[in-house]
Amino acid sequence: MKEVSKNIVAISGGADSTALALLLWERGEEFDLLFSDTGAEFPEAIWAVPQLAKRIERPLHIVSNGSFLSHLSEFGFLLPSWNIRWCTRRLKLIPQDSFCDMHDVDSVMVGIRADEPRRAGNMRPRSKGHELALPLVKAGLGKKDVRALCRKYDLLNPLYRWRSNVSCFCCPLQRKGDWLGMLDHHPQLFALAEEWERMSIGSSEGGFRWSKSWSLADLRTADQKRLALYPDQDDGPCLICTT
Repeated sequence: MKEVSKNIVAISGGADSTALALLLWERGEEFDLLFSDTGAEFPEAIWAVPQLAKRIERPLHIVSNGSFLSHLSEFGFLLPSWNIRWCTRRLKLIPQDSFCDMHDVDSVMVGIRADEPRRAGNMRPRSKGHELALPLVKAGLGKKDVRALCRKYDLLNPLYRWRSNVSCFCCPLQRKGDWLGMLDHHPQLFALAEEWERMSIGSSEGGFRWSKSWSLADLRTADQKRLALYPDQDDGPCLICTT
């Protein structure tokens, strides 16, 4: 078995981490790719990740800490929320940190852009012994730059045709338009998220939902005038899930 590189690029299938890997590859740098499979990924993400690894000929390591459904069941179908983001910690951070600790990784590179100063300032190494690096920031690459780099190699995730970001299909922090796009493009996944929400409403005090302001059933059945009254979330998806 080939030895794991001391330099890791954490990828999600999104434009930022894809562009980061492409940037380093163009420079001739050595690194491996690391992807956390949450069991709730869009098919487009599952397609994009190995396509990237194949194009740049870098090893791809896929880690998991169990599926989203298994953890959701453990929580009694209490959905993750804008306040309690148990999904990110359990399904992304824990398996990635365990992998890096096991293989004595020196540097973990994350796709934070130069036009995201607040996010860049909030990033801290999560595991002992490795450095957290932000090469896109150092290179001065913003949103337009990373999208252009992905398109250069035909590796821009097709999710961006109708969705604002790449995250789990059941991310509690996605935008209203992302939910509606899923209803059009992946109705079965929307139906599954709606069923999980129904179970959460029935098992929680106060009827806990994906959104503070509306349910997926409300969203699915509302007309355009009604939809306009539903607010978006206050915050975006977790950084580690969308880069």
